[in-house]
Amino acid sequence: MPSKDTFFLRTTLATSGTNYVSDDIDISAYTNPSEGRVLVVDRAWVNISSDDNGPVQPGDLGTGAITRSVGIQATSEKQTGLVQLDDNSVFLKMAYYASNSATAVFSMIDETSSMNPYETQGGFIVPTDAISCALKCGSAWANEIEVGFCFEVHTEKLSLRRIQELLVSLTAN
Repeated sequence: MPSKDTFFLRTTLATSGTNYVSDDIDISAYTNPSEGRVLVVDRAWVNISSDDNGPVQPGDLGTGAITRSVGIQATSEKQTGLVQLDDNSVFLKMAYYASNSATAVFSMIDETSSMNPYETQGGFIVPTDAISCALKCGSAWANEIEVGFCFEVHTEKLSLRRIQELLVSLTAN
Protein backbone atom coordinates (compact mmCIF):
# COMPACT_ATOMS: atom_id res chain seq x y z
CA MET A 1 0.00 0.00 0.00
CA PRO A 2 1.45 3.39 -0.91
CA SER A 3 2.57 5.68 1.89
CA LYS A 4 1.66 8.84 -0.04
CA ASP A 5 -1.70 10.47 -0.65
CA THR A 6 -3.16 8.79 -3.69
CA PHE A 7 -5.76 9.80 -6.23
CA PHE A 8 -7.44 8.13 -9.19
CA LEU A 9 -7.19 8.69 -12.93
CA ARG A 10 -9.69 7.11 -15.34
CA THR A 11 -10.45 6.84 -19.02
CA THR A 12 -12.64 4.70 -21.27
CA LEU A 13 -11.97 3.49 -24.82
CA ALA A 14 -14.57 1.98 -27.14
CA THR A 15 -14.48 0.15 -30.46
CA SER A 16 -16.23 -2.51 -32.49
CA GLY A 17 -13.69 -2.66 -35.30
CA THR A 18 -10.18 -4.02 -35.60
CA ASN A 19 -8.46 -0.65 -35.51
CA TYR A 20 -5.91 0.21 -32.83
CA VAL A 21 -7.60 2.66 -30.42
CA SER A 22 -5.61 4.69 -27.90
CA ASP A 23 -5.97 7.67 -25.63
CA ASP A 24 -3.51 9.47 -23.41
CA ILE A 25 -4.26 10.65 -19.90
CA ASP A 26 -2.40 13.95 -19.60
CA ILE A 27 -0.53 13.95 -16.29
CA SER A 28 1.61 17.05 -16.96
CA ALA A 29 -0.34 19.07 -14.37
CA TYR A 30 0.92 16.67 -11.67
CA THR A 31 4.51 16.22 -12.79
CA ASN A 32 7.74 17.96 -13.70
CA PRO A 33 10.12 15.19 -14.83
CA SER A 34 13.04 17.61 -15.39
CA GLU A 35 12.93 18.45 -11.66
CA GLY A 36 12.38 14.84 -10.59
CA ARG A 37 8.64 15.12 -9.79
CA VAL A 38 6.90 12.15 -11.40
CA LEU A 39 3.66 10.25 -11.22
CA VAL A 40 3.78 6.75 -9.76
CA VAL A 41 1.12 4.13 -10.56
CA ASP A 42 0.42 2.03 -7.47
CA ARG A 43 -2.55 0.02 -8.75
CA ALA A 44 -4.41 -0.30 -12.04
CA TRP A 45 -7.62 -2.04 -13.13
CA VAL A 46 -9.35 -2.76 -16.43
CA ASN A 47 -13.08 -3.31 -16.90
CA ILE A 48 -14.74 -4.63 -20.08
CA SER A 49 -18.40 -3.87 -20.82
CA SER A 50 -20.83 -3.49 -23.69
CA ASP A 51 -21.70 -0.14 -25.20
CA ASP A 52 -24.58 0.29 -22.72
CA ASN A 53 -22.17 -0.09 -19.74
CA GLY A 54 -23.57 -3.53 -18.95
CA PRO A 55 -21.85 -6.89 -19.27
CA VAL A 56 -20.80 -8.24 -22.65
CA GLN A 57 -23.72 -10.19 -24.15
CA PRO A 58 -23.88 -12.85 -26.90
CA GLY A 59 -25.32 -10.26 -29.31
CA ASP A 60 -22.23 -8.09 -28.89
CA LEU A 61 -20.19 -10.75 -30.68
CA GLY A 62 -22.44 -11.51 -33.64
CA THR A 63 -24.47 -14.53 -34.67
CA GLY A 64 -23.49 -18.16 -35.13
CA ALA A 65 -20.34 -19.88 -33.93
CA ILE A 66 -18.04 -16.94 -33.41
CA THR A 67 -15.14 -15.85 -31.22
CA ARG A 68 -14.03 -12.31 -30.48
CA SER A 69 -11.02 -10.98 -28.61
CA VAL A 70 -9.48 -7.71 -27.52
CA GLY A 71 -5.92 -6.94 -26.44
CA ILE A 72 -5.52 -4.21 -23.82
CA GLN A 73 -2.48 -2.32 -22.56
CA ALA A 74 -1.36 0.70 -20.54
CA THR A 75 2.08 2.19 -21.07
CA SER A 76 4.15 5.18 -20.04
CA GLU A 77 4.88 6.02 -23.70
CA LYS A 78 2.69 6.62 -26.74
CA GLN A 79 2.53 3.48 -28.90
CA THR A 80 1.27 2.84 -32.43
CA GLY A 81 0.13 -0.72 -31.68
CA LEU A 82 0.03 -3.34 -28.97
CA VAL A 83 3.54 -4.09 -27.72
CA GLN A 84 5.23 -7.08 -26.13
CA LEU A 85 5.92 -7.32 -22.40
CA ASP A 86 9.62 -6.75 -23.02
CA ASP A 87 8.78 -3.12 -23.88
CA ASN A 88 9.87 -1.23 -20.75
CA SER A 89 6.95 1.18 -20.96
CA VAL A 90 4.27 -1.52 -20.39
CA PHE A 91 2.80 -1.73 -16.91
CA LEU A 92 -0.61 -3.28 -17.63
CA LYS A 93 -1.43 -5.84 -20.31
CA MET A 94 -4.26 -8.32 -20.70
CA ALA A 95 -6.46 -10.07 -23.24
CA TYR A 96 -10.20 -10.75 -23.20
CA TYR A 97 -11.96 -13.49 -25.17
CA ALA A 98 -15.65 -14.25 -25.74
CA SER A 99 -17.35 -16.83 -27.96
CA ASN A 100 -20.76 -18.10 -29.11
CA SER A 101 -21.32 -21.65 -30.26
CA ALA A 102 -23.70 -22.58 -33.07
CA THR A 103 -26.21 -23.61 -30.37
CA ALA A 104 -26.08 -20.16 -28.70
CA VAL A 105 -23.92 -21.22 -25.76
CA PHE A 106 -22.05 -18.14 -24.63
CA SER A 107 -18.69 -18.21 -22.85
CA MET A 108 -16.13 -15.62 -21.84
CA ILE A 109 -12.55 -15.89 -20.76
CA ASP A 110 -11.10 -12.90 -18.97
CA GLU A 111 -7.38 -13.51 -18.89
CA THR A 112 -6.58 -12.83 -15.27
CA SER A 113 -2.91 -12.30 -14.75
CA SER A 114 -0.63 -10.60 -12.28
CA MET A 115 -0.91 -7.50 -14.45
CA ASN A 116 -4.71 -7.09 -14.09
CA PRO A 117 -5.23 -5.86 -11.55
CA TYR A 118 -1.76 -4.42 -11.45
CA GLU A 119 -0.51 -3.73 -7.92
CA THR A 120 2.96 -2.89 -6.63
CA GLN A 121 4.71 -2.02 -3.41
CA GLY A 122 6.95 0.72 -4.85
CA GLY A 123 4.84 1.66 -7.85
CA PHE A 124 5.57 2.05 -11.55
CA ILE A 125 7.31 5.38 -12.18
CA VAL A 126 5.90 7.20 -15.21
CA PRO A 127 8.81 9.35 -16.43
CA THR A 128 6.70 11.07 -19.11
CA ASP A 129 3.77 13.49 -19.17
CA ALA A 130 1.07 10.95 -20.10
CA ILE A 131 -0.29 7.47 -19.44
CA SER A 132 -1.19 5.84 -22.75
CA CYS A 133 -4.14 3.42 -22.76
CA ALA A 134 -4.91 1.27 -25.79
CA LEU A 135 -6.86 -1.65 -27.18
CA LYS A 136 -7.09 -3.63 -30.40
CA CYS A 137 -9.71 -6.21 -31.33
CA GLY A 138 -8.71 -9.42 -33.11
CA SER A 139 -11.79 -9.16 -35.35
CA ALA A 140 -14.81 -6.87 -35.57
CA TRP A 141 -17.47 -7.11 -32.87
CA ALA A 142 -21.17 -6.79 -33.76
CA ASN A 143 -21.61 -4.08 -31.11
CA GLU A 144 -19.18 -1.67 -29.60
CA ILE A 145 -17.36 -2.75 -26.46
CA GLU A 146 -15.90 -0.42 -23.88
CA VAL A 147 -12.72 -0.85 -21.89
CA GLY A 148 -12.43 1.24 -18.75
CA PHE A 149 -9.05 1.97 -17.18
CA CYS A 150 -8.63 3.06 -13.55
CA PHE A 151 -5.29 3.98 -11.99
CA GLU A 152 -4.49 4.67 -8.34
CA VAL A 153 -1.52 7.05 -8.43
CA HIS A 154 0.57 9.42 -6.34
CA THR A 155 3.20 12.02 -7.14
CA GLU A 156 6.72 11.68 -5.89
CA LYS A 157 9.93 13.70 -5.88
CA LEU A 158 12.53 11.14 -6.91
CA SER A 159 15.38 10.38 -4.56
CA LEU A 160 18.74 9.22 -5.92
CA ARG A 161 17.76 5.63 -5.09
CA ARG A 162 14.46 5.93 -7.01
CA ILE A 163 16.27 7.52 -9.99
CA GLN A 164 18.57 4.49 -10.04
CA GLU A 165 15.54 2.15 -9.90
CA LEU A 166 13.99 4.04 -12.80
CA LEU A 167 17.17 3.84 -14.90
CA VAL A 168 17.44 0.10 -14.28
CA SER A 169 13.79 -0.48 -15.21
CA LEU A 170 14.15 1.59 -18.40
CA THR A 171 17.26 -0.23 -19.58
CA ALA A 172 16.67 -3.80 -18.33
CA ASN A 173 16.08 -6.50 -20.99
